[in-house]
Amino acid sequence: MAGKWLDVALTQLGKSYHSSGAFVAFVMNTSKIETNAQNSQWSPTLNDLVQEVPDLKKIENARPGDLLFWGKLSHPYSVGIYIGGSHFISVTEKDAVVKVQVLNDNWCPEFVGSVF
Repeated sequence: MAGKWLDVALTQLGKSYHSSGAFVAFVMNTSKIETNAQNSQWSPTLNDLVQEVPDLKKIENARPGDLLFWGKLSHPYSVGIYIGGSHFISVTEKDAVVKVQVLNDNWCPEFVGSVF
């Protein structure tokens, strides 16, 4: 299941989104990943995305396909999709374009959400 999700995410490289939440919601909805919430579509709002993920855990336990969240559980400010090997795909803060990025100590996510 994560493979299809990641394939959809990778087809978005170089495209612009108004937010990281909008990008992740597009990938989730296009991949037909079921949400934990009562509605049938994933929300682009980060606070809603956190509520829609059934399994939250620490970054050390991230697996490819997991959602990486930056910020507090009650107020996340960015989200990306972990692709493995310390890499993730998300909308860049600087230019709002989908790119593969590298996790580092200066900008490491606070928690991870898994839907698998």
